[in-house]
Amino acid sequence: MQTFLSFLIAVAVTFFFVRRYLRKLTTSKPASGKAAPAAHSGAAKMIPCPRCAKPIPEQSTFCSHCGAPMAMWTVHRSAVVTAGGNGPKGKPKPVINATLCIGCGACVDACPEAGTLELDGGKAILAHAERCVGHAKCAEVCPTQAIILAFDGVLRTLRVPLVKDNFETNVSGLYIIGELGGMGLIKTAVNEGRMVIERAAKELQNGNGHAAGGHGPAETSAVSASEIVDVLIVGAGPAGLSAALTAHQQGLKYLTLEQGEIAQTIRHYPRHKFLMAEPIDIPLYGPLYVADGTKEGLLAVWETIISNTGVRIQTNTRVEKIKKNGACFHVETSKGQYSAKRVVLALGRRGSPRRLEVTGEDLSKVAYQLIEAESYEGKDILVVGGGDSAIEAAIGLSKAGRNRVTLSYRGQVFERAKERNRQLIEEAEKTGRIKIRRNSHVTEVREKSVALEVSGASTEIPNDYVLVLIGGTPPEEFLRKAGIEIVEKSLSVEHQFT
Repeated sequence: MQTFLSFLIAVAVTFFFVRRYLRKLTTSKPASGKAAPAAHSGAAKMIPCPRCAKPIPEQSTFCSHCGAPMAMWTVHRSAVVTAGGNGPKGKPKPVINATLCIGCGACVDACPEAGTLELDGGKAILAHAERCVGHAKCAEVCPTQAIILAFDGVLRTLRVPLVKDNFETNVSGLYIIGELGGMGLIKTAVNEGRMVIERAAKELQNGNGHAAGGHGPAETSAVSASEIVDVLIVGAGPAGLSAALTAHQQGLKYLTLEQGEIAQTIRHYPRHKFLMAEPIDIPLYGPLYVADGTKEGLLAVWETIISNTGVRIQTNTRVEKIKKNGACFHVETSKGQYSAKRVVLALGRRGSPRRLEVTGEDLSKVAYQLIEAESYEGKDILVVGGGDSAIEAAIGLSKAGRNRVTLSYRGQVFERAKERNRQLIEEAEKTGRIKIRRNSHVTEVREKSVALEVSGASTEIPNDYVLVLIGGTPPEEFLRKAGIEIVEKSLSVEHQFT
């Protein structure tokens, strides 16, 4: 009993002194002797949430009311660069996105200042920033655009369409979402697709009495070319599909046009293996979570979503012209003309990649961009093209004899490539790391091989993957003809990879 009483006394004494100490901390004044500022004088600046319009602190990561992630509007809210005004100044410094870096070492080799860049754990790092003098060669040779240039350590520029917080362009009723707006993440694209249709449905309801959401998705029907749709969605990648599902859910009369096949964006993913770290909430479907999955696995899920929800997507229809005509848009396509009250562009930033137009090109092993060279190991890979992108991809894939790489090029001399890339590819050919098939073109892609015509003779080579890097048709001219303003924006370094 005596021991227990001693314990209680000790606890009471300890509590008394701890409480006294904490009270002293909370009531103490600054060391300077000046009174502490009033609580309200340091209050955070409040801004309206772009989604729900309710006030939130300016530096918020998420809206405390609707939960929207503020990173979605990083590009939209960045400053527009004016001629001679707030553009980048000083010497550029490289900033490396480790997610995109494939560890090919092209930047390390290209940098004239030895030791500035190094490879660490299969990724490029700025090992000695003090040695960098701003040559910018590293960004030029990077095959995946993992290196961007920051000036004075704070800014970089990005050429994008002018888009407001509500995803509307300078053309009223014409919206841009997804990668074309500056953010390429799947999760962001899906969120933008849902939000832009929710906003459009509310505008239509308030503007012309259309009962958005007044009837279920089962009541929506296919539209004819003579009808005026509520929303016309261009593109059926993650952003476009999310927008279409939301329009279906809202009971809108909508039309979704895709220039290729279903989920063409995903089919073009170069990764045969990837990780989606968190679930995505797909409209009409629910949470989608793909852990340590494959491109083929995600394609299967995408097709399941489409078949289970009944969302309508018209494939192999290329939009050629968009023109506003009064309160509606006149849309010309490769398969007819349509009218719409609202148009949502969910296109990729790189535009339409040029295709080989040969049998077998739709096989899942064919990709149009390289991101993760290190994920290819011990494979027979054919790279098609003769420009810098093709050469750099081939070099990255052949590093340390990682794969058996063949480069197919229609010409004889790599005239379009940079001098350094020409030297590197010739050296790789001499050492046997890359086999170059000059004066060649692909005639057929097969499951385990590729058929080539080389200087008029047919041949067949073993193959696991094909990378088609022969350029593309960027969407900027198409956007300009639609009246959309293209601007350069300054992004802070800390926000550039969000």
